[in-house]
Amino acid sequence: MPKITEKIQELLGKRKFVSVGTATRDGRPNSAPKLFLHAKRDSLYLIDHVMGQTVVNIKENPLVSVSFMEQDALEAYRLNGTAKVIERGKSYDAMLREWDEKVVKLSADRVIEAVRTGKKHEHFEVEISEKFAILKIKINDVVKIGRRGDIWKESD
Repeated sequence: MPKITEKIQELLGKRKFVSVGTATRDGRPNSAPKLFLHAKRDSLYLIDHVMGQTVVNIKENPLVSVSFMEQDALEAYRLNGTAKVIERGKSYDAMLREWDEKVVKLSADRVIEAVRTGKKHEHFEVEISEKFAILKIKINDVVKIGRRGDIWKESD
């Protein structure tokens, strides 16, 4: 059974960013927003264009926690798993092409929103930094937190 259900895929598909929690080998925590690329069956693919502490932590300690909130239902999701950093290769190249399409759409959406609403954005970049990696996270368990604090967990 896939860890990432159709409902979770749909919810993630509406997100541009998710929060990723990592820790150093000795347990020092780090949390940072990452750009969501896509999800399938039991894996998430994220873009880390900062290449900061998250990548360092994953190389030392691959355990991660990804979280996001569904505001309409006031429900939160936490997906725990094991991450690896992809910095080159065929899958990297394929995801880079997918990312290029996504960043153009993100930028176009921001321009359209600015024209429609008058809301100003400081940046409308349509290219990504040369220094970035793809994070592949194999999900081991999914936790859903309801609006009243009820918790549902699906594990291996």
